Amino acid sequence: MQGQAPDNQSSATEPGQLVDAPSIIRRAAPRLVRDGFGPLATFFLGWKLIGLTAGIGISVLFGLSIFVHERRQGRPAALVRVALVLVGIRAIVGLTSGSASVYLAQEIGLDLLIGCAVLGTLAAARPISTWIAADVFPFTEEMRQSQTFRDVMRTITVVWGIYFLARAAVRLTALLTLSTNRYVLVVALSDVPFLLALLAWSVYFTTSAFRRSEQWSGLFGGPGQTKLAG
Repeated sequence: MQGQAPDNQSSATEPGQLVDAPSIIRRAAPRLVRDGFGPLATFFLGWKLIGLTAGIGISVLFGLSIFVHERRQGRPAALVRVALVLVGIRAIVGLTSGSASVYLAQEIGLDLLIGCAVLGTLAAARPISTWIAADVFPFTEEMRQSQTFRDVMRTITVVWGIYFLARAAVRLTALLTLSTNRYVLVVALSDVPFLLALLAWSVYFTTSAFRRSEQWSGLFGGPGQTKLAG
């Protein structure tokens, strides 16, 4: 038996341990909502209660604090790194424009940028979901090198890329037709519920694909559970 894993890998699952899909979702969902919606929510509160500059500053501090927290927990924080870059872009544009409307309208441009970047990783044969998977699912290295893993990550990347492009179209329509407060509501409704739904689908799609695989079917302990290889 090998020695104890280092602290920065404490969240990994030991070989032979059963992984329950619903438990993965329960652990990952709060972090996904926090990383995806937290910066916008803190900006909106700071803007309404104090002012535009304060809202931007609070949003940046929120993003930085989340990144520090994730790194201290020993997680790769791939999703947080992306969120932090977006927070920085929002802050620069918001401060230089001095307009809350411009700051909020960035969500549309950022969604287009994210959607194109996500789909672009497929062309580079490095689907972005393979980078983020370690934050959500405890894959072994052997599983990550399998054809099943590559096929699943490509499919998930396509679906997430299409979601971001569709979300940009919805938000653009809302920006052109609604007031600022109603636009923020549309942003929230097109964000958290869909992020949670896509997270759940991604996890269940992944476990189902591995369950159907001849290579990995023998490692499954039952519906929604995966027994990781040693």
